[in-house]
Amino acid sequence: MYLFLFLALLICIAIVLFAVQNAALVTVTFLAFHFEGSLAFILVVVFALGVLSGMLMTIPSFWRKSAALREQKRKVKQLEESAAVKAVPQIPGTKEEETKYKN
Repeated sequence: MYLFLFLALLICIAIVLFAVQNAALVTVTFLAFHFEGSLAFILVVVFALGVLSGMLMTIPSFWRKSAALREQKRKVKQLEESAAVKAVPQIPGTKEEETKYKN
């Protein structure tokens, strides 16, 4: 746990140093839009948009895998129930045995 906190602190320090050293104003042009801001801010925004687009691209795969997992859990539950029914010994002449043949 402390290792992760230490790594997070190192990453935060690196980000602050990057932002301080890259404070120059730059202009970004995209289609008809023009935006002027610090280089560090623009790079952080572009990185965040890249992370977001990557996450959005994994959603269909995640949904397929979670649907397959739900189906497998349903099958396991059915198999466990059928195995439990078969594992119960039936004594001839008991009420369970009589109801078994009536259905």
